[in-house]
Amino acid sequence: MKNKYRKVGLDYDLIIDKFPNINEYEETVNAYLADEFFKDLEMMIDEEDYAMAKDATKGLYVLASELYLFPLYEKLLEIYEDLEYETYADLKQHHQDMIETYRRIRGVFNA
Repeated sequence: MKNKYRKVGLDYDLIIDKFPNINEYEETVNAYLADEFFKDLEMMIDEEDYAMAKDATKGLYVLASELYLFPLYEKLLEIYEDLEYETYADLKQHHQDMIETYRRIRGVFNA
């Protein structure tokens, strides 16, 4: 069990301290990873709907933090900072990096 978490950069011991029932935790993570904003975010960026993208990203990174999905949290935070400071040059690359991290984590949780 610990190895699957470590494989994607998650701290199993930290997670189990906060979420003693690992099955409930995994159900919660799977529900989070099914959030439509992960799919919609690319469209928002492409359509330059930066205000909506910023709101969606903020909600996603707050939940990633609460669930101790720190690799995903960091990638979402990069997107949020691009949107917050209106530095759009790296936005698409940061989005792609986030999607790769998202897919790795999602693969481990079988979402």
